[in-house]
Amino acid sequence: MSCLVVMYHYVRDSTATAFPDIRALTPDLFDRQLDWLQANYTVVDPATVEAALEGGAPLPSNAALLTFDDGFIDHYETVLPRLRARRLRGTFFLTEEACGERPRLLAVHKTQLLLARMGVEAFGRAVLQACDASALPRGATRDVLGLDRWDDAGARAIKNLISHELPFVEAERVLDALFARHIGDSAAFARDLYVSTAMVREMSAAGMTFGYHTRSHRLLARLSTDEQEAELANGVAWIRALTGQATVSFCYPWGGPQTYTSETVRILRESGYSIAFNTVRRRVSLAEDNRYELPRIDTRDLPPYTAAEPAPAAAFSTEDA
Repeated sequence: MSCLVVMYHYVRDSTATAFPDIRALTPDLFDRQLDWLQANYTVVDPATVEAALEGGAPLPSNAALLTFDDGFIDHYETVLPRLRARRLRGTFFLTEEACGERPRLLAVHKTQLLLARMGVEAFGRAVLQACDASALPRGATRDVLGLDRWDDAGARAIKNLISHELPFVEAERVLDALFARHIGDSAAFARDLYVSTAMVREMSAAGMTFGYHTRSHRLLARLSTDEQEAELANGVAWIRALTGQATVSFCYPWGGPQTYTSETVRILRESGYSIAFNTVRRRVSLAEDNRYELPRIDTRDLPPYTAAEPAPAAAFSTEDA
């Protein structure tokens, strides 16, 4: 028994915004993908997947689950009305510091926005110039974020430096300075980029489901056990307080196999999360996959981007879009 879990991030017409180079799924392509999914799959919710994992009712033939990461305003403005019109449900993963009462622009999105505004070469030079030289890695570095077919080597290198190599405090200092110089007030930007708690409650009342995406979107594999617990422990209670859900799922920031550890999985289990998703791109096998390491397929690996769903052997991972 298997399930196709589809992963989305930005759903917007980027060309109509101040950041036309942000990689996004356009509303038209989203509509076309939903057409294809509804013609070929039965869209289910996490409760149905959880029940099947626990030996309850089997999944429908060709089951599919729709997941949306990062709590973007796109999910309220663009995705919600389309899902409601089709009587579909989605699962939306929220980072608490981004979507809480005092939204903060996350480092991952500062990086994406600065890359889109400045370009890869200029942004890379600016980061290196702004960094304290003692904070820069010595020698060869590892790319742990996961394979991404759509980034060029320069973009991959700078994202890996910021998210995996630089100390968190230094990365935030550099990004804050560059964002203020090239884009503006990050706090004001955050209020316009992410869903509010009022929007979450409205979406929940409309039948949407929510999961947790950590407190601050730090790369979990870099953190100590205590730091990981601080990132994860409050998520179930926070989502339940917003939505009244009985169960709360999780998805890993970046999500490649090297972005979390066995300790992460243990903390998720002990903290009461129902299931968790990574970004290893293949179907879920309910009989074989760990319920805290369920794979997902990126929107760009499905029609209308491709001719059909990728073959089962095509398993690879990706970072956040």
